[in-house]
Amino acid sequence: MSRDFLCPSCTDYLIAYHPLWLNPALLPGPSLLDLAAPREMPFVSADVTEVEWDAPRDEPPTADAVRLIRLLGLDDRSRPIVSVGDADLLHRFLRQGRRSTPGSPDERDALARMYRYLSTSDWMPAHLAAEYRLRADTLSPPARESLAESMPSLEPAVEEVPSASPIAESSEATSEAEERLPDFSEMDVEPVEEKVSLPAPEPFRPEPIPTPEPPLPLPSPPTPQPEPEPEPEPEEDRLVAARKAELETIQQALEEERAGMEAWNRSQLEEFLTKEVALAERETAIVTKEQEVATRDRAVTDRLLTLEKDAARREVLRFLGRVPGMSEAQADVIATAFPDLSSLQAADEKALTQCRGVTENLARAIRFDLVPGEVDQEQHAARLREEAQAFLGEKDYDAALDCYDRLLRDRPEDVGTWFDRADVLVLLNRKEEALQSYRRVLDQDRANRRAWFERGNLLFGLGRLADAVDALREALRLDPTKAGDIALKAEQLRRDGHANEAVILFQAILDVRPADVRAVLGLGDSFLGLGDTDAAEALFTQALGKNPQNAPIVFRKGELLERKGRWGAAIQYYNRAIALKWNLVGPWLAKGKILLEHDRAREALECFDKVLTFEPDTVEAWAGKARAHSILGDPEAAAKALKRAESLDAHHPSVRAAREQASGSAGPQVEPDFELPLEPSPVPLEVPRADEPATEEDETDAPKVAPDFHSLIKAFEEIEEEPPSTPKLSPTDADFQSFVDSIEPDQEGTQVLLQLAELALEGGDAQMALLRYEQAIAQDDRSADAWTGKGVALQQLERYREALDAYDRALSLKPDHPTAQKWRETCLRHLDREAAG
Repeated sequence: MSRDFLCPSCTDYLIAYHPLWLNPALLPGPSLLDLAAPREMPFVSADVTEVEWDAPRDEPPTADAVRLIRLLGLDDRSRPIVSVGDADLLHRFLRQGRRSTPGSPDERDALARMYRYLSTSDWMPAHLAAEYRLRADTLSPPARESLAESMPSLEPAVEEVPSASPIAESSEATSEAEERLPDFSEMDVEPVEEKVSLPAPEPFRPEPIPTPEPPLPLPSPPTPQPEPEPEPEPEEDRLVAARKAELETIQQALEEERAGMEAWNRSQLEEFLTKEVALAERETAIVTKEQEVATRDRAVTDRLLTLEKDAARREVLRFLGRVPGMSEAQADVIATAFPDLSSLQAADEKALTQCRGVTENLARAIRFDLVPGEVDQEQHAARLREEAQAFLGEKDYDAALDCYDRLLRDRPEDVGTWFDRADVLVLLNRKEEALQSYRRVLDQDRANRRAWFERGNLLFGLGRLADAVDALREALRLDPTKAGDIALKAEQLRRDGHANEAVILFQAILDVRPADVRAVLGLGDSFLGLGDTDAAEALFTQALGKNPQNAPIVFRKGELLERKGRWGAAIQYYNRAIALKWNLVGPWLAKGKILLEHDRAREALECFDKVLTFEPDTVEAWAGKARAHSILGDPEAAAKALKRAESLDAHHPSVRAAREQASGSAGPQVEPDFELPLEPSPVPLEVPRADEPATEEDETDAPKVAPDFHSLIKAFEEIEEEPPSTPKLSPTDADFQSFVDSIEPDQEGTQVLLQLAELALEGGDAQMALLRYEQAIAQDDRSADAWTGKGVALQQLERYREALDAYDRALSLKPDHPTAQKWRETCLRHLDREAAG
């Protein structure tokens, strides 16, 4: 219950009419008088055949209210339970008393008790309680004669004591006693009541009392001035005057509050009226604009109809003109995309939104006006899709499958739903039913590449390889961008031993993408797996004819030659692959193995170290390094390398070979002084260099990168030196001779030499690049590119004077050569810094 002060208007209303509503313990129900004795009275209505009962409406409630106040015992000390009916009756009594003061003493007393009850209630606010207390005192002031009425009972006992002689003065004494009674108002009331209630005076009457002197008790109490009795009256008058002044002040404050509230209400009413007028004007403006828009739409439709000659398009435009919010440009675009009503009916919202300027709301309005039933079906389908997605999120695949089945019963031509159903069936491990879903899609659209691809993957997982290969080939024919994914499937088939199926897929990839390196390598490996080396060699040779700069295919051709026992030709192909891509691991490993098998352990060790700079965790490189150290007579370094290889893969064949060699070696082996021929012929293809010092390797677990790329230089040197004489080649070596002729620098043009020099520069070998550029200049001394490249190589070797001369020669041949100009400026800055230093 709130204890806050009420506003003046509410306070006045509650004081005047319904103060009992403030009672929180007010119970619902009729009045106590109604329960005790109902007072309904019959009367005859207009229709005599029916009799109605009703309580009188205009009966004065004064008598009932007085009786109810007595029954409830309302007073300042009582707290009765009051019902709603009692409160209603009492409120009517209070309202009657407010209109006119009751004339009957009973009614005045009842009204005063009612006021006192209200003033002493806990739920009554303080200012209201004071108001009701003042009203109660006004009607019935507090009775001070109650003590006087109770005290005269003691007087006979006092007057029986004297003898009969002063009887004549009894009346005067009585009157004086009565006049002196108000002096006892200051006494405590409770002891007087106890003395009155006791029958003590009775036993004292028969006692013989000596004749006391009657005047003695009378003068003993000194009588003060007899005017204290009227003294309270001025205080009461002042209190009443103060209360009246307070009431007038409250009434004045209430009037001011009422005036303020009325002024506020008037201002709010004026504001509301202003807003209402503004809203009405705005509504009128909107209606006017709607009419203008409707008129404009009709004019647009009429103008389009007059401009169009085609009857079908005219029907479409006539229909679009009735769609709300349709503009002329939008209608023209839609009519162009869908020239007749049948095509417009077949278009869904997504197709309509593809038209320029058509929003989703406009497309939905078109669909609703065109086919309202289908719009409801689309909304139902959208709800089913949302439910299916929710079930998939909860991993309730059976419920999701049920949603998709319900969708397909309504719309069996929806391809996307068939795909979703197949995905759910795969999650439920019901792959055969998923294949049937993909079959249904293909029955509707044979060119659906996604269905072919998904069906092929599913058949691949089921082990039905023949059907899977056919499906994947069809998917590749429809979508060549799937070549990468299908190549992975073919590679997996090759590794699993299904070489025939792998050959079919690789060949299908090459049919649509002939330059796919992965397919070429995979097809060659599949031929090798089938034992058809001739087909693999022909494939690699054909691929090299189309792209001779492809390092992986060159390396694979070398592997094929090594497998056929032609290790000399194989090492030439390995060198060529290294020259094309110097960080390719395969050629370095293959070359190191060949060198290791032919007692060239030191050069093989360089190859293995080179591999470890690219890929430090290569098992074959660590195992080959262990074997090379074992051959060179360094068991400690061999043990370290073997330990590292075993930590990577202890069961690798190369690790087992290194372990066997380490356990069976009997000391260091001396490398032969002669040069190993690269082909089983008396003519060596590698010319030894007398000025090459023998270097000692610092064998550690992690090899360091050789800054001068010795192995890369050897690879180029092996293919650049001319043999002293040309031996007669057997017919079996014709292909190798053709390859050697194709990469021999002396028989190539200047462009080939420039390309080899650029490869050497990219590999960081400036010395080899300088050699190639000098060879190119020897063939064509008027090549500005060759002179520029020579200057770049010399500048990397920090030979700035010679580089500056080379740039000057290039600019003399071609003054606007951008590369020569740029690097010449750089070279000049270096020379200036050296001169300044």
